[in-house]
Amino acid sequence: MIRWVLFVLGVLVEVAGCASSQGLSLDALQDEISREESRFLDAQATAVAPAHPDAPKLGLYLKPTGFLNREFEWTSRDRDAVLAWSQRVPLGGGRSTGFLTLSSLKGHTLRELLPIAARYGVDWVLVFDGAAAVDRYNNYKAPLLYWTIVGAYLADGTHSDALCLVKATLWDVKSGARLLEEQAEGEYKSVGPAALVSDLEQIERARMTAMNMLLERLAVRLAALAADR
Repeated sequence: MIRWVLFVLGVLVEVAGCASSQGLSLDALQDEISREESRFLDAQATAVAPAHPDAPKLGLYLKPTGFLNREFEWTSRDRDAVLAWSQRVPLGGGRSTGFLTLSSLKGHTLRELLPIAARYGVDWVLVFDGAAAVDRYNNYKAPLLYWTIVGAYLADGTHSDALCLVKATLWDVKSGARLLEEQAEGEYKSVGPAALVSDLEQIERARMTAMNMLLERLAVRLAALAADR
């Protein structure tokens, strides 16, 4: 009985709390990533010209995101996709060394990251970051049918729209110079019964769309950079 009451209350909260769309702002996601980048750089600056290795070794780094409360967290699927991509991207005779093992990295700043990358023999390190937002709201069917409880499982009265922004920056390990940066966004929208529409699924689909686009753009940029050495 208690579980049933809690479920009913949950449905009522769903109806009341998701009445109208709040919209999704790409600028807001951009601001979140910019603020995190400022912290990551930690006043890192360099006037040293970047090196031009003949066969660059590429290291990979996914910034921690789960604790930042921005609806975004890397998954094992993301790691596998980035690793597989890095192993086939043209680097002019160079190769990917995979993800850096950063057990000793405490502050997760560029100042800490570059010396560790150098110890692994990496010439370039590609740093990924991301942010996402979800807009969950109800249409006219929700107040008409969700109160029956069964309607929360049958009526397509709830929308879940997700927007994801991912960014990658390539750093020269020896000089600390920023070699290139690229970003991409993905959006996914779904409508269905409140009990069955998952915000996390929409975010994952939006993230996959954004990551696929980002990796395609990076492949072109990296190939051009390697050929220009």
